[in-house]
Amino acid sequence: MPEESLNSNHTRRLSVTCRHIDKLLADMENALSVANSRQAFPEYLSDVTPAQRRVIEDYIARVRVQLFRVLDVQGVDRPEPFIPVSRCLHIALTFIKIAAEELQPRYMRGYGEISTAAATDLNRIALELVSLTTEFDHYVTSEIRGPLQSSEKELNKTERKDTNCSST
Repeated sequence: MPEESLNSNHTRRLSVTCRHIDKLLADMENALSVANSRQAFPEYLSDVTPAQRRVIEDYIARVRVQLFRVLDVQGVDRPEPFIPVSRCLHIALTFIKIAAEELQPRYMRGYGEISTAAATDLNRIALELVSLTTEFDHYVTSEIRGPLQSSEKELNKTERKDTNCSST
């Protein structure tokens, strides 16, 4: 008796599980990169030698190959990426700006009395962080996302012209 293929629920679960495993592998890669990281507050203490790192990276690559193989054999499509990196950056910068603004004395008063000198320092700190973050976000939204969106609009105009020309 021939084996039946997976139903849509099984296929969806397989896809979600493989994506979850890939995300965990990406987290592992991130943890491995702590030695080369410029993070101000790294979470991980690097205790892996360069040789061990290469072996671990090889295992990660092998697990990913297996994920691809499983999905291909089962005929499960891998979703295409759909979130622009620039959008991710913009969102993160928005949250950074909010966090920096909340360093102002009016927000910090809830944690106890603030001296005039401390209030001045907090206002300066918040202003510097907000200013730098705003500048960074402006670059992301105008220099990266802006030209990309303009190119997409031009492409859409060209496609519409081609469609209009071919229908005449």
